[in-house]
Amino acid sequence: MQNQYFSQVHEGMEVLDMDGQKIGMCGERLGDYFNVDAGFLGTNEYYVPFSAVTNVVDDQIFLNVRKDRIDEMGWHERPERRSGATYTRAETDTAARTATRGADRMELREEELQARKTSVETGSVQLGKDVVEEERTLEVPVTREEVFVERRPVDRRESSTPISDAETETIRVPVTEERVEVDKQPVVYEEVGVNKRVTQETQPVSETVRREELRVDESGDVKNVRKDPKPKQ
Repeated sequence: MQNQYFSQVHEGMEVLDMDGQKIGMCGERLGDYFNVDAGFLGTNEYYVPFSAVTNVVDDQIFLNVRKDRIDEMGWHERPERRSGATYTRAETDTAARTATRGADRMELREEELQARKTSVETGSVQLGKDVVEEERTLEVPVTREEVFVERRPVDRRESSTPISDAETETIRVPVTEERVEVDKQPVVYEEVGVNKRVTQETQPVSETVRREELRVDESGDVKNVRKDPKPKQ
């Protein structure tokens, strides 16, 4: 049964994986396969079956595999080596138009969830300084002089100086004390820094996905229709 995209696939079209990543350029068609030149300057070649094509849009061919899994598909070997047949270019196109398979097959597909993570800013932390005032007290020891009059009795003796109202005798004693002056000097009392660490947690993500289920419609007198059980994943 000829693939529905067979007539739309031509040389020079871009071949993309299921996520839209470029795999290479389409080359010649070989029966149920077509050649893809991939890698730098076409250093890799793949022979992709038409059954792997999911869509053809403009000049782009989309496949049902991801680019990082394509090497696991066994598409490095030319189809004629796999089947033992040899093709010329003309024979290839003719065989492609008339090729049939032993049994018709239908692919059942389902959607898988793929999570993408992006970094977004959820907040910020800023460090600043505010000036606050508080009252502090220092206990500073200071000294001061106190004056006291000392009187003591003596043996009475004669004085050669008469007592006069015009003259007075005085003694001046200076008295001192220490006064406290306060100066303020800024000093560093603490250093503050900001750093970040990454923590990891699991976040559930739910989305509705679609899956193709097999439906068997019978009409007329159909007998011996065997329905194999669904294969285990």
